[in-house]
Amino acid sequence: MINLANSWDMQQIKCSPKKGKKGHVAVGNTVRFSRNGINICGQVESYRENTVIVSISDEDAAKLHLESPLTLVNHKNYEVIPSDNLRPASGGELRG
Repeated sequence: MINLANSWDMQQIKCSPKKGKKGHVAVGNTVRFSRNGINICGQVESYRENTVIVSISDEDAAKLHLESPLTLVNHKNYEVIPSDNLRPASGGELRG
């Protein structure tokens, strides 16, 4: 897998309120977003100024017709899922 790390990755970043985000997002957090009417959960791999790079399941990538399980999500288009809200799904996969 491609390493997309940068200097922001190890910091916890507070999202700007003007973008409609509340709380914190950091590399490793689980986020939920909707694309093409499909609700998706994934793990933040990298933080950028306007977006996060999120790793999603191969199954979700196929549903979205993506060649890679990595996708960009704008800060105003995701919700951070607290780790205490995650529960194992069948197969050991975590779902929010």
